[in-house]
Amino acid sequence: MQVLAIIPARKGSKGVPGKNTQLIAGKPLIGYTVDVALQCPALTNIVISTDDEAIWQYAEGLNVTVHKRPASLATDASPVVLTIIEVIHFAEKLFNTQYDAVMILQPTAPLREPFHINEAIQMLQNSPAYDCLISVVQAGDLHPARMYTIDGGTLHSLQPENEHLNRQQLPPVYSRNGSIYLTRRNALLANKKIMLSPALAYIMDAKYHLNIDEPRDMLLAKAILENKPA
Repeated sequence: MQVLAIIPARKGSKGVPGKNTQLIAGKPLIGYTVDVALQCPALTNIVISTDDEAIWQYAEGLNVTVHKRPASLATDASPVVLTIIEVIHFAEKLFNTQYDAVMILQPTAPLREPFHINEAIQMLQNSPAYDCLISVVQAGDLHPARMYTIDGGTLHSLQPENEHLNRQQLPPVYSRNGSIYLTRRNALLANKKIMLSPALAYIMDAKYHLNIDEPRDMLLAKAILENKPA
């Protein structure tokens, strides 16, 4: 299976400004995703799509390709799928090939390991009835049974039938963890969507779950990665 890995790394970030280039243990955040991808021979090519000159410079000398994202695709309102489609065409022209699948590796999920990527690719390859695979993690305390909407100051349970159950009694539910999105190339281009239904669930252990959206997530990333065994 020919798999194109795309690492989208837009410069602008309101939650954590400049997060993709923030240094953690001497390495920019995006470097953790690049390093893991480079350890996966199952990935045919790796492309970083960014409008950040600092990332262009960082990628020099690495065995990755840089797609210089145009400003029109780098705004807060720009749908990421449009960037993904452009990168597919860019890479296929550059490498004179047509991929079977496209894997999105967000730099804001730095705890994935090479075996996760390899397992996900093998899982989709062994499941011809599916066009999409999404990595997920089992919900802990953030279970829908603990969640409510509020109408006029009144709580309304999302799962009233499970609201009073102990944690051990709750039916398992899963949330996307942002680590891996893997979609067959033809289905992605035909539907102009990264996530397609039905999607295969690639379940990851919670110890690999970290998606950096706000400053406290960055603090946690530094605590984990700066103390990770070499």
